[in-house]
Amino acid sequence: MFGNSKKSNIIKKILNKGETDLQMETVREKNILYYCSKFAKYQPNTTIIFATDKSIFSINNEAIKNILGFEPNHLRELKTILPPDTYTSLALTMEQALEGKIEKHLINFTFQEEKYDLLLTFIPIEQENNEVEGVYLIIENVSEKLSTIGSLRDLFDGLNTGVWMKNSINGDFSFISKNIASIFEVSLEKVNKRTFTTFIHPEDREVTQIIESQLSQRNKAQAVYRIVSGNGKVKWLSEQISIKYNNNGEVEQLLGIIHDITREKQLEEKLIFIEKYDELTGLPNQKSLYELLDYYCENRRPFALLYLDIDRFNMINDSLGYEIGDEVLKIVANRLKDILPSNGHISRISSNDFVVTQSAFHHKDQVIQLAEKIIHEVERPIIVEDYEIYVSMSIGISFFPEEGEEKLSLIENAHTALYLAKREGKGNYQLFTYSKDISSYKKYVLDRDMRKAILNEEFELYFQPKVEPIRGQIYGAEVLIRWNHNEWGAISPSEFIPIAEENQTINLITDWVIKRVLSLLKEWKEQGFLLRTLSVNVPPIRFMRNGLVELVKEQLQINDIPAKFLELEVTESTLLRSDKIVLSKIEELKNLGIKIAIDDFGTGYASFDLLRKFHPDTLKIDQLFVQNIHHENEMDRGIISSILYLAKTLEMKVVAEGVEELHQIEFLKQQECDFIQGYLFSPPVSQSEYEHLMKIGYLKPKNKLNFKQGGIEKRKFFRFQFPNFVLAKMTISEVNNQKVDVGATPILLDNIGLEGIKYLSNLKLPINSNMKFKFEFTLMGQPFEIEGFLKWIEEEFGGIYSYGVQFQSNKPIEDKLAPIINRMSALNKKNERIPDTEFINKEAHLYLRESN
Repeated sequence: MFGNSKKSNIIKKILNKGETDLQMETVREKNILYYCSKFAKYQPNTTIIFATDKSIFSINNEAIKNILGFEPNHLRELKTILPPDTYTSLALTMEQALEGKIEKHLINFTFQEEKYDLLLTFIPIEQENNEVEGVYLIIENVSEKLSTIGSLRDLFDGLNTGVWMKNSINGDFSFISKNIASIFEVSLEKVNKRTFTTFIHPEDREVTQIIESQLSQRNKAQAVYRIVSGNGKVKWLSEQISIKYNNNGEVEQLLGIIHDITREKQLEEKLIFIEKYDELTGLPNQKSLYELLDYYCENRRPFALLYLDIDRFNMINDSLGYEIGDEVLKIVANRLKDILPSNGHISRISSNDFVVTQSAFHHKDQVIQLAEKIIHEVERPIIVEDYEIYVSMSIGISFFPEEGEEKLSLIENAHTALYLAKREGKGNYQLFTYSKDISSYKKYVLDRDMRKAILNEEFELYFQPKVEPIRGQIYGAEVLIRWNHNEWGAISPSEFIPIAEENQTINLITDWVIKRVLSLLKEWKEQGFLLRTLSVNVPPIRFMRNGLVELVKEQLQINDIPAKFLELEVTESTLLRSDKIVLSKIEELKNLGIKIAIDDFGTGYASFDLLRKFHPDTLKIDQLFVQNIHHENEMDRGIISSILYLAKTLEMKVVAEGVEELHQIEFLKQQECDFIQGYLFSPPVSQSEYEHLMKIGYLKPKNKLNFKQGGIEKRKFFRFQFPNFVLAKMTISEVNNQKVDVGATPILLDNIGLEGIKYLSNLKLPINSNMKFKFEFTLMGQPFEIEGFLKWIEEEFGGIYSYGVQFQSNKPIEDKLAPIINRMSALNKKNERIPDTEFINKEAHLYLRESN
């Protein structure tokens, strides 16, 4: 079986000779025997055999006994124990070992129904002429170890990480988990045939040296590196390696654990990118800008700073939506990058604000040329989703070191110049200078301090009462805001609200007002005040931003205030910013019980269909119409009358804003306007003043109008004041130019002229030019039937109303009435009785109540 060679004879002796007491002939063999004995002492499950042509020794036969259950007298007895195929395999392995072709071999067999796994390790014995004269054979029972490894294999294969094991640093893998193949995206067979080094990214090849260095210094190593997987993907791996040594200080096992950290690395890279770059446009962000400016300032490198702002950009977001707005920003950013000179740098620092720096310019004209180029480039039409959009850009410019020696002052000064550019009409550039415009500087300071003002509660609420015009009862108030700036003093809304809308802080301010108003209502409720509705203006942009409905709902619950005491005012233009979005939020608010008012009604272009869709609770007539109320301006009077008629038809309340003169309120009362708001009753007042007004509960106009005297002075014709009320009848003759048949009701005439009458009635009638009335009365025996229109109304006392009537022009009746008025006037001056006239001597309210 073994052939005829000298090596074959040695193998026969190893397998067949049974002598165990042969003499050790060389010192070398004695030394080997010593170390083998030492090894066997610490490895009770290991048998060591060595043999030459002259000697065969077995060390630690107890181990064989533990394995086989008995101690064989001769090794050839193994032939009777081992299965034939196992014995044949062992013989072939021995032959290969003597030829230096194999070092280790694992045999498996069953003896007496027990499974055994024996690891054979061969060490050739060479003479001085390099010829093999024998072999040392180490037999180790590894059944338990293999059983443990099998369990570990199942465990490791179930992990998301990859695990490998080796028995020596440069040896083959003794175990590779399935996830190694998944990580490297190749089959396990290919992993076995290739080392990990071949997968490592070319730029990270030095990682192998790092690992070797770490292993040489300690018993573990850790490294992060990239690989190119079998599918060509670049992956990031984290590998940890630990070494186990035996008692002799030799490497017994290496364990490696590999994690695929590609996603973590991508997230880390994204976070690093976000830290210094704007995610939407890819431009450097404010942090990158600050680092660059610090570098320029520290190195005293002259440069220009251009602060860029897209004019009215919020209009794009409000009308077309934020997705369109984002696309516009990206297009503008790309245009700016394309025209940026080699010595330029651009950053996006907020929504529609960019900063460009230019260094190493020879003359400031180069900076101005760049600004002009930017303005021209941005003004080119932008196409987004079939929308053709036109935008303009304003620019403020400051220079280092002339206008600031550190970054913040340079930015502030450029920002101040930007406001000057916007005030000059937008779409232009301005250079910074302190002496040019104090107003622009003030705007800049307000813009800078606005967010701080919210945190420091520098804003204060004022309240302008809404008054029922006839009784003067206070029915609530519109909440207005004032800013007590620590440098500029009291700032009016007309100054800071446009800035707040430009820099988007209007949303924060609106939310603050809503929170404060509901908190005040809670305080007043606890103090025993009779609560009245408070109205808060909500700008269009707040409806476009999420969270308004949630904020209102939350604050109502926190303060335990019924929703009916909060009214939100929206402008007509708000309804058309984004119809669906606004209407859906208004509907949600109304479902909470919040009242909705349309502010500045009549100045926008809201359709009647929109009014029908969300049905506001209140319409507020803009003061533009109220201020133009006078006898000669029939158009504005007609508009107001129409709005009032429309509102009453739709069951809405009407508030007239900006009422400042007596003739305005008288007209509005005649037209049955529900509420008046204006300086005639009260200017906006502080919280303490409004609380005082709430205790009183009503207001009177600053100067009460005397109808009898005032009316006489302003009328074209003389009015005769009856000494007592004259009984008359009134009926409706037409409605919308259609004849109607309505019974007459008694009225009391107070005075009369050729153009009209004043009378008293206990009926509240609409002041509407579409309704015509007929009046019947007798004066000095002469009957009259005159048609006319109600022009004003005033509540006198006890449910009695006085009305002003304008007669329909009728020359024959005027000719008949004029001499009667003259004769009555003459008789009255002489204190003589006026004959053939039915005077009523009772109090008007008593007579009218009895007559019904």
